[in-house]
Amino acid sequence: MSVNIKKAAGYISSLRKSREEYLKKVPGRLAKIYSGKDKNPKPDYFRESSFLYIRSYNGDVGVRPFSGINFWNSPDITINPISNAGMNTTELYAGNTYNIRCRLNNRGDLMIPFPKVELFLTNPSLGFNTTVGELLGLTQLQGLLLPASNGEAQFTYTVPASEAGHKCLFARTYSFSPLDKPFDLHALDPRLDRHIGQKNLNIISQGSTYSFNLVHQPNAIETIEFRPMTVRHVTNLQHPALQKVKITALKDNKALAQIKLEVVAKTPHKINLTNEKGLWQIRTSGKGISVEKQGEIIKSTNAILKAIHSGKGSHQHFRKELKPFRELNRHVAVTSLQITIPDFGTRKGYAVGLEIINKNKVDGTVKGGITVIATGN
Repeated sequence: MSVNIKKAAGYISSLRKSREEYLKKVPGRLAKIYSGKDKNPKPDYFRESSFLYIRSYNGDVGVRPFSGINFWNSPDITINPISNAGMNTTELYAGNTYNIRCRLNNRGDLMIPFPKVELFLTNPSLGFNTTVGELLGLTQLQGLLLPASNGEAQFTYTVPASEAGHKCLFARTYSFSPLDKPFDLHALDPRLDRHIGQKNLNIISQGSTYSFNLVHQPNAIETIEFRPMTVRHVTNLQHPALQKVKITALKDNKALAQIKLEVVAKTPHKINLTNEKGLWQIRTSGKGISVEKQGEIIKSTNAILKAIHSGKGSHQHFRKELKPFRELNRHVAVTSLQITIPDFGTRKGYAVGLEIINKNKVDGTVKGGITVIATGN
């Protein structure tokens, strides 16, 4: 063993020892602080609140709302077959058992005992809402989530035949003591709520069909676009399955512009689908809030969330003002869509990446996305 490796091993050992001592001492110390019996008063900067969140991207510290960031590949959510803990996946096989892990983060000054995590397993979706999805299960962190720390909650799931195939996973975390929970019952939007995380990445053979759902308002104006990914962008996903293939860039982006988007199931709402130079525009009309009113609600909600995250109150203080947003998410519509992954001329052992990007034209923001890794045949 080299000198540098010995030094590194010693340093890691000292860090582990410090962490063990910290975990033993801090709970008792915090209990004294909160009881008011501690002789040493708490510092002036101490805030009696937790700050629970699931990261939506590397470097995420829980600040919401945000825009212009791909948020559908949370680094805190992983799915592994029980038989192979090192292989991350989002393709599930009937009868197989998987371990779902969700890392939770606490940037607050209060510890959180046994924070809960709800898991929603769905067909690949652009946008999502609890009113159109099913709760997979509920789990919790087995212990205390201390201030300025993170921990991992786990859930074991055996796949029934009806749930096999490519999937999208949503995680929603919360705590009632201390109170730290999502501000909306139905919306699962990582852009607006730090308690929500999403994993929406599928690996598919080129030339095969791919189906996904668009979750939207009954009255909506949205777009769907297919964008190429750079080699660096794909590599940064750090997906174990990508170690078996060589990532290449698309040689000709014209193939993406020729992808045909089709509606594959009847809908209760009217839908108009048009294509302009590879940008698909979707207009729907049905019973619901008008697009003009939606714009007002979204603008108002974003302003409230910015005020909350700048310390000007909590979600409870703005309960009345947030009511229109909650009403907006009580009733949503679903459109089932399908595309055929183009033949990019990629050989076996190689892969290219593309993003399916969904924008809400009401406010001009990216509402959802799906990462697709197309492998050669």
